Amino acid sequence: MKSAAESSRKSSIPKRFFSAFFLFVLCFFLFPSAPSHAEDPSQKEVVAKYDKAVALAGELNVGEEDILHILPKIRMASQAMMNGEFSKADTILGEALEDLALINSQRPEHLQRTFRLEWLEIYREIIQKYAILALLAFLLIRVPYFRRMLHADRISVMGKVYLAMMTVITALFFSFFDVSRYGESAWAFFDIQVVLLAIGGLLGGLWPGVLSGFLVGAFRWVLNPELHVYFWIALAAGALGGLGARAIRSFRNTAKAGLLTGAAAGTLHGALVYIPLARELSWTYALMSILFLALMEGGAVFVFLAVVSGILREDHRREMETELLQTKLLFLQAQISPHFLFNALNTISAICHRENAHEARKLVLNLADFFRRAIKRVDDKITLREELGYIDSYLELEKARFQERLRVEKVIEIPEALWNAKIPFLVLQPLVENAIKHGISKKEEGGRLTIRISESGKCLEVEVKDDGAGADADTMEKILSREYASGEFGIGLQNINQRLVRLYGKAHRLKFSGKAGQGLSVTVRLPVSQGEK
Repeated sequence: MKSAAESSRKSSIPKRFFSAFFLFVLCFFLFPSAPSHAEDPSQKEVVAKYDKAVALAGELNVGEEDILHILPKIRMASQAMMNGEFSKADTILGEALEDLALINSQRPEHLQRTFRLEWLEIYREIIQKYAILALLAFLLIRVPYFRRMLHADRISVMGKVYLAMMTVITALFFSFFDVSRYGESAWAFFDIQVVLLAIGGLLGGLWPGVLSGFLVGAFRWVLNPELHVYFWIALAAGALGGLGARAIRSFRNTAKAGLLTGAAAGTLHGALVYIPLARELSWTYALMSILFLALMEGGAVFVFLAVVSGILREDHRREMETELLQTKLLFLQAQISPHFLFNALNTISAICHRENAHEARKLVLNLADFFRRAIKRVDDKITLREELGYIDSYLELEKARFQERLRVEKVIEIPEALWNAKIPFLVLQPLVENAIKHGISKKEEGGRLTIRISESGKCLEVEVKDDGAGADADTMEKILSREYASGEFGIGLQNINQRLVRLYGKAHRLKFSGKAGQGLSVTVRLPVSQGEK
């Protein structure tokens, strides 16, 4: 009984083993397929992941530098989806999204680096344009035609036409070499055409500025009709330059007016560009941008005019040095002529003949002092006190010569401090000499010489008047304009007038009044700075 039971138990073990093994194999082949279908992504999920990858790639602008080959992966996923291989597409899109996430994590650093590089490029272009403007200024002042007019502080009508045409041609020329850019983003920054138009108006005046602004603005309008605001920017820049020209008295001192006018043009430029965008931009950004344009374009006009005025001032300094030497030579050769020296010596001889040794000694000392002041004078300016002492030495000699025929009157109404005011050397004494030589000496009975000095505003006003032979004001103006010159008389007055105009401007030229036979009056206004009072 025992052996039968044991054999029955032993025979049932293989049966249970094979039954379990069969069930395991059945589960291995049947059940894995069910979980795999449960984990496969649906078409909707893959499409959503694809849309996300495309949107993120566009936002990060990976097309410019796709070093991770993200766009090819997105195209492969799209092809797999079209073939119905959604699982493959899902895997590829997963890799692409991981790469996009890596780029997104590094985006702030990349944007900062890009921002710095863009501003470096902007500053480089601004420096380049500043250098171009400085070169243009240097070339302009080297043209003899314009150089003469700028030195004279007066540009002729034809000169203004040429200047307007040069402004337009230069502005358009630069547009073909990418110096002047066209487009919303480019024109929102430094615009060299705005600068050139402002400069053209400052040098030429209102109508040349408006004309050049209109022509350049029309070119911009034709190039891009939708951006009509840039026509008005160009026109306004030329007009502002023309208005700023009214504040310029001499082209040797234009830099300050240029800075203010350029800043005004830059402010208007920025306002017309950024104020319409105020809804999309913060007011802080808009105001800072306007200020940036004002500083950059104002500085550009300043650079151009600083080069022009600097060269003009250097030329003026050289001319003044030459004129000082010419004045001394003229003084020795013409104003202190052999005729005057002969008369002075004859006067001294006559007085010595009358055995009036005291008077003779006095005249000799006056003559010696007169020459000593002229020979030792090395500066181009002296004090009013020194100039009047010079005149007194001369008058003592002339009064001894003319005796009762010469009567001198001085009316000096100035504060004590103005006696030490600096004035140009040899400006007043030649006027006194001309009054005696060409006015009083021409009348048999002689006449009266009046020297009147007063303070007028910030100027010394000096009048030298005689009641001698006289001359009308028109004749004197012709002498000053070099239409004709009457010997030493014309040369001396022309020399004095030129020096005054170059030192102080046309408002301080010699002014005459009088009539033939009724005497002549000449007035000069000499500016006095606060430090000289």
